[in-house]
Amino acid sequence: MKTTRLTAIVMILAALSGSGCQRAPREVERPEKIVSLRLLAYDSTTYAKLAQLWEKYYDAYPSEDAYANWMYAAGYAGFADYEPMLSKGLEKYPANPVLLYLSGKSKLWGHDNQEGRQLMERAAALDPDYMDPWHGLAVGYIVEGDREKADVALRRLLDGRAVEDVIMDFSYNMLASVDTNAILITNGDNDTFPGWILTRIIRFRPDVTIVNRSLLNVDSYASSIVKEGVPPFITRESLDSLKTLVSADRGKVESGQFPPKEQMSLGDRLVSRIIEAAERVGRPVYFACTMNSYPLWNQIAAQARGLGLVTRVTRSSTPYPAQFHKLFRTWITEYRTGGLDSWQVHSAREMAAGRLLSENYAIALSSLMHQIETAGPDVQLSLFRWYREHIVDLLHKNSVDKLNSMWFSSGSPREIKEWSKSKGWMGD
Repeated sequence: MKTTRLTAIVMILAALSGSGCQRAPREVERPEKIVSLRLLAYDSTTYAKLAQLWEKYYDAYPSEDAYANWMYAAGYAGFADYEPMLSKGLEKYPANPVLLYLSGKSKLWGHDNQEGRQLMERAAALDPDYMDPWHGLAVGYIVEGDREKADVALRRLLDGRAVEDVIMDFSYNMLASVDTNAILITNGDNDTFPGWILTRIIRFRPDVTIVNRSLLNVDSYASSIVKEGVPPFITRESLDSLKTLVSADRGKVESGQFPPKEQMSLGDRLVSRIIEAAERVGRPVYFACTMNSYPLWNQIAAQARGLGLVTRVTRSSTPYPAQFHKLFRTWITEYRTGGLDSWQVHSAREMAAGRLLSENYAIALSSLMHQIETAGPDVQLSLFRWYREHIVDLLHKNSVDKLNSMWFSSGSPREIKEWSKSKGWMGD
């Protein structure tokens, strides 16, 4: 009897192996999950490779999750056929939160903001714990001037721990570095969302108004930030004229009349207007250190004062040395470091957003090294110890030697000299 049953089982397995129930080839392995650039930042080449791997995986194991990862990577890679492929995927998987979010993201700042917002709202309703749609909704509501809904979305990001502690602390430390009633100009997600959460939800430094440079390229954002307290800086008529001018400049760039780097975007031109308006009413304006060197810097360089994680771009009656003294005291006694010291950051990959952002502390200290040395050995030693305790182990392998060696000079305190010697950055 037992032999008969065993024979039957073998026959069934043999039949299944010859049917359409075959497994995909072993060499098709599941690629890594694609997450937001706010969490992990690769270059476009890496995303292109990941998109190809996910496409191959989807061919072998078709599923809405595989398709969503494929589209996420393809979007970051900038594939030419991304939009039609995304639309095809949403038709096939209309209830997938990731595809809904990606579709909403592509439409939110396009011709139909309402449709983009509705897609993200649907994604958030289907999976409230999926944080990406809440980022998009927070921006959408802020641009539209709907403060109540914007704060609901920001609260959801806070409660959902969508922002890592190290990134939240970075914004906290920037805010701690600016004067009362300041305007802080930011550029990306990780220097903006945490600041909004801190100032609007947690109510740390609610006197500071955060303005995102990138969003200034969206028409309605200019009026919404005035409602949030930014001094009126442009009329509707002037904004329309400025948009025409920017469009004409773009045509000159495309025709080769002058290089792209010389063209100022609409956002940059509006930042200049904000600085002028703020100076008229005596409000200080700062740039986050995450602002790259845009053509705008040529206009503000003469009066800009680098203060570590921020740069003051409006004039101040406080002498520069006194500003440094205040900054160094704040850095040593008030900067939050829990995120920098967390095991999550120390075990993260080098391209994790939190680790990449942390390197700005080292770069900021490097830019202040002359002032640190001038401030005296006590200040120099205190900042060095802060750096060694919280930053050294997070530096990228390509920059660690250069950034560490900045501390050594002939006038360095003995402790710094001995540390530099142990690392091989000075001779015997």
